[in-house]
Amino acid sequence: MKPQTPCILFLLLCSFLTTLPAAEKPDNTNQIFLLPYFLGNGETGVYLAFSTDGLRFNWLNEGKVVMPAPKWGEESLTRDPSIVYHDGKFHMVWTTSWKSRSIGYSSSKDLLHWSEPRKIVVWQASDGAKNTWAPEIHWDPEQREYLILWSTTLDTELNDQDQSQDQHGHDHRPYAIRTRDFKTFTQPKLFFSPAPEISVIDPFIAHDDRNTKDTADDRWVMVIKNEMPADQGGKNLRLVFSKHMQGPYETTLGPPIVGAGTSIVNTMGEGPSLFKHDGLWYLYWDAPGSHFSYCLATSPDLQTWTNRTPEMKLPAKQMRHGTVFFAPKDAIGFPLKK
Repeated sequence: MKPQTPCILFLLLCSFLTTLPAAEKPDNTNQIFLLPYFLGNGETGVYLAFSTDGLRFNWLNEGKVVMPAPKWGEESLTRDPSIVYHDGKFHMVWTTSWKSRSIGYSSSKDLLHWSEPRKIVVWQASDGAKNTWAPEIHWDPEQREYLILWSTTLDTELNDQDQSQDQHGHDHRPYAIRTRDFKTFTQPKLFFSPAPEISVIDPFIAHDDRNTKDTADDRWVMVIKNEMPADQGGKNLRLVFSKHMQGPYETTLGPPIVGAGTSIVNTMGEGPSLFKHDGLWYLYWDAPGSHFSYCLATSPDLQTWTNRTPEMKLPAKQMRHGTVFFAPKDAIGFPLKK
């Protein structure tokens, strides 16, 4: 009888798993696309849209502001909102002004009620930082911490005579801070610099499982904007890869995939967000100056891209730099109206 015991236990386990309540089984239908964005110069606050298919987006909160802009004097903007959902809470960061040395932060359990906005000062006056643009917040499952990336021009980089200054008088590089509790933060450190050196902004990181069950071949992909003029090969989005979320990443930028100089929305592209959903890569980005409010391309392999922008339907004109991400429907406090 003993030799049969493992088989019996296995059959019982299979029977148990097939009769689990639906709530205890993985439910991909519970996930929803969310798009935080700003309008104008970001002076009014943060808005939210949602989608069930990644193409047709509708307003949350009937198109009204979800979180009003804080009254912080010259740092009262809410540009470039980025949200991550982890461990039952939404964490949001944003750009506070064009020339600030800080980023904004707030959290929420339902997207309806937000904590009192806080200003995270990342640079001191002595650091020579010209700006702190477009923070992106990520949860790093390897280091078990939150990673916040943004782009800054430092005086030292601007004046190093490496000929990598862009046409706006900046020479951007991505920088990072880390935190586990949003109370204490590490000092800002350079996160990435391409070779040859050029001005780059708007880094965003995604995990790539390589479509295999073996985690040994997993990698991380960072999409980033080449900020040089279009006639110098810039104003488009490129990819670089790493074995770990926090790098080091390849220093040679990949070829342009969308934006200026490509066949997909051939105009300036910036503010990307990237992730894989049901085996297909989704790349969203902002294309200021184009007749599109927001753009989307998809790919099965990060190499061949299809322009899906004409299929998109958005609730507002000229929605600006947001970050598309996934979250459970039941975590959202607003009604999801069709």
